[in-house]
Amino acid sequence: MKVKMYYEERQKGGCTNRSNGSVNRSRRRSTIVWTLNILLVLFTVMFVVSCGGGSEKRPCERDIEKCLVPFPETTEAWWQASLPDFSDSTERPVISLLGERTLILEVGDLYVEDGALAADDQDGNITADIVIQGEVNTDIIGDYLVRYAVTDSDGNMAAEQARVVRVVGANKQDLTRRPLGTSYANFAYFEHLPLDYGEETGEKPPLLIYFHGSGANLEFTESTDPLISMDAIIENYGIPKLIEDGQWDNNLPFVVLAPHIGSLQSPSLKDRVDAFLEYAIHTYDIDINRVYLTGWSSGGYISSAHAVEFPDKIAAIAPIASGLSIEIEDLPEHFCNIEQVPVWLFHGTGDQVTPFVRSIRAYNAIVDQCQPRVLPKLSLLKDARHHIHHAVLDLSALEGSELNVEYDPRYDAYDTNIYEWLLSHSLEDR
Repeated sequence: MKVKMYYEERQKGGCTNRSNGSVNRSRRRSTIVWTLNILLVLFTVMFVVSCGGGSEKRPCERDIEKCLVPFPETTEAWWQASLPDFSDSTERPVISLLGERTLILEVGDLYVEDGALAADDQDGNITADIVIQGEVNTDIIGDYLVRYAVTDSDGNMAAEQARVVRVVGANKQDLTRRPLGTSYANFAYFEHLPLDYGEETGEKPPLLIYFHGSGANLEFTESTDPLISMDAIIENYGIPKLIEDGQWDNNLPFVVLAPHIGSLQSPSLKDRVDAFLEYAIHTYDIDINRVYLTGWSSGGYISSAHAVEFPDKIAAIAPIASGLSIEIEDLPEHFCNIEQVPVWLFHGTGDQVTPFVRSIRAYNAIVDQCQPRVLPKLSLLKDARHHIHHAVLDLSALEGSELNVEYDPRYDAYDTNIYEWLLSHSLEDR
């Protein structure tokens, strides 16, 4: 794999531009323009972020070559995390939880560990060998993860099981950080559980996975502390920032997960993202027919590429400021797998980082080359630059909302709540 990467030195403060209907929000620690020359499925994944570089002018408004410096080396420790393995094998022991998979306690209640059982075809009952990890502090509101693992005498490890313990008071936890190493996942991630998660509602919640832009990548974080480094995701804006700031609609039913991505080498990005998705499905009590992906910039590419590779797992996607970076004639044969997945693309026509023609190209490829089950949607925000994701996701870019964004009339206006649109699609519809 040949990789050429660059990043721009950071400018303090960030930039915002809403003039002439423009939507461009950015407060980020690192400003990056980097090109990853690798064909990931159908996309050449171009991870880039604009704004900054020690000048009042944006990078693309001056000589970009003068402010490029070598990309920092990857911190290998981040990528030594093994992939969670949920494969079936008669040689592996099996763990079965006792009690509820999700437990709800009031602040001050006593937490009693219900435990689990473990068995193996060769060793028989190995319950006594189960290792339980994760503390529950019932004095503090929070969503706690209790993990159960076991290894048999031949060294075969069971697929780890987990229990979510919700400690609630007048409020419930809005956003939880799961640093790398504190869960069975191969990524650090943010977690948001809906208000009624764990209650008997008769319906399992949908899963929404949000992929950040490359400005939050692990190699650009200023701390090697697994917990503190996750600040980069918040500073990248998007759904985690909305939740932390109390701007998320808590009536939405989603379990929201936002993994912390970095420069991935081997296994491939496809394998790592799918491993994280499998982890989410096995760890959280979600409706597997309603799994949705969204992301901004490089995160939008990841969402689209994963829908091509695993259309049977994804109910709908909403990529923002990404698109298709290869020519239509160069599409791989299996590109039209995406015809099964409803797609809503968003892009600003003033984007100086990722040209909006890439989203038009993606739209045209689906419509002209495939037979989409549901026609894709494309919303082009007139004059808006690269950082449109927060306005799309906080709904302020909706047609008729506070920003008064204008949309290219040749395509679709942003006239429907994006979350309602996602929820209108399910694998059961196919």
